Amino acid sequence: VLDLGSTDGDLKGFEGGFSDGTYGYLVPSNNGQRFGKVARFDLASFSSVSVLDLTSTDGDLKGFHGGFSDGTYGYVVPDNNGQQFGKVARFDLASFSSVSVLDLGST
Repeated sequence: VLDLGSTDGDLKGFEGGFSDGTYGYLVPSNNGQRFGKVARFDLASFSSVSVLDLTSTDGDLKGFHGGFSDGTYGYVVPDNNGQQFGKVARFDLASFSSVSVLDLGST
């Protein structure tokens, strides 16, 4: 059992996840409130939990539903951060940082 809560008490209430072959990524949704912390863990050891707080880049980046990877970046699908929203977050898989935002509502 991998207890994510022992790394960060906010790590609960995910909606989907994906893998890049080395790490598993869990998509943040609602842990009693909308949150934006992506959890990453090592698949081989089933340990080594890391956290990327998307709200550090943009306060709207919370409440996602699903995600995917293109091999270089991870993407999380916007759903509800207190209201329906359209900001897709992208982060670098190798560094587990470098968050970019695509605001579909402004296109």
